[in-house]
Amino acid sequence: MPASNWIWYELMTSDPDAAREFYAKVVGFTFEPWPDPAMAGYTIVKTTAGVGMGGLMKLPDEAAAGGVPPNWGGVVGVADCDAAVAQAVELGGKVLAGPFDIPNVGRYAALADPAGAAFGVMAMASTGEAGPLPEGPGSVCWRELWTTQPDTALGYYGALFGWSESGSMDMGPEGLYRMYKAEGEQALGGVARMMPGQPVPAWLFYFTVASVEAAIEATHANGGKIVMGPHDVPGGGRIAIGIDPQGAAFAVYAQVG
Repeated sequence: MPASNWIWYELMTSDPDAAREFYAKVVGFTFEPWPDPAMAGYTIVKTTAGVGMGGLMKLPDEAAAGGVPPNWGGVVGVADCDAAVAQAVELGGKVLAGPFDIPNVGRYAALADPAGAAFGVMAMASTGEAGPLPEGPGSVCWRELWTTQPDTALGYYGALFGWSESGSMDMGPEGLYRMYKAEGEQALGGVARMMPGQPVPAWLFYFTVASVEAAIEATHANGGKIVMGPHDVPGGGRIAIGIDPQGAAFAVYAQVG
């Protein structure tokens, strides 16, 4: 797997128990405690097929006190964490945490791009390598950056990770929607101008589901809300964007054509 690809997704939430119940019903996730006692309270998030795709943990008190809301974050694999952090800062980003070692996993840092959107980088430990990106129900199929700097964001991530533009769509007053890819990959996601009312630039992750309508019904029935959609997208897909009961944004996608 190229070092410049997404390898992990993580939900930091104010109520882990409620979040597990919500996403099990809306997306079909299953969960398993992290095996290392040193990381007690950290839960592995698995696709419907039982493949680990991310983690879930309680939002740290200091982060909540600093105004950080519950959120989904993404981690990009890199060959050298410290070198990636230095380059991220040189390009205009900033360090939020780290770099630090996670025993038997790798070396990790939390970063923010020049507009303030948060993401992580991880160099895998020599004892293990990241496998291919999971596919199918419960996997992440699209990774979308909502930012105040849509015209320059891909330049930042391109310099940092080697991503390149793979196409664009004219969204009218919102400007161009730019799609990006890693070397040797199909499009991984898109970059769009931040929506009115969105508090801060952020990454949004789309989870594959069997039915968007069923996911919307489950969202409403379990205390969440839908803020956009459902609507059709090119390629025969259908999407909706929601907010979970704790306030974290997420999106769902189903192939219908």
